[in-house]
Amino acid sequence: MSAKHIAVALVLGIMLGCGGAQKPKPGPMPQGAAFYGVWQSPQYGNMHICQSGNQVIGDYAKHERSGRIQGSIDGDLLTFQWEDRRELIAGHPKVRRGHGYFRIEIGEDGDQYLKGEWGLEDDYAGGGPWNAVKMRRGEPDRCIGEDEDLTVEEAPHPWDED
Repeated sequence: MSAKHIAVALVLGIMLGCGGAQKPKPGPMPQGAAFYGVWQSPQYGNMHICQSGNQVIGDYAKHERSGRIQGSIDGDLLTFQWEDRRELIAGHPKVRRGHGYFRIEIGEDGDQYLKGEWGLEDDYAGGGPWNAVKMRRGEPDRCIGEDEDLTVEEAPHPWDED
């Protein structure tokens, strides 16, 4: 392979690899859909999502991982920042941060689904899928009053209690 072909391949690789930072475009919110609720994700377990206006906070937990999200809604799209803590060895947690998005859909079965991705640092994608189905029963039990502004700093989480 010539130096010219290698240079072209590198430029294309860089261009294609940089697409994760772009936010997806919103669409219309499906009638009857809401991000507020308790969701079950195969990747991240039980998620509690709270909403005040178009602002959202939430948290999730599965096995040795727990985390939180904070973001905003535009149509059928929730874009967010996330932070999670994974403690495989007691006393040695690993904290990671990034961005992600959920698009809400109503399935043919009438259930609500989140379909999205997560990315590291400033990327909204590229890390892997993040999907969930809304539980038909139950309310998020870690929400601040609906009339209050929501921020991650105000939401209690297990690792904040040192």
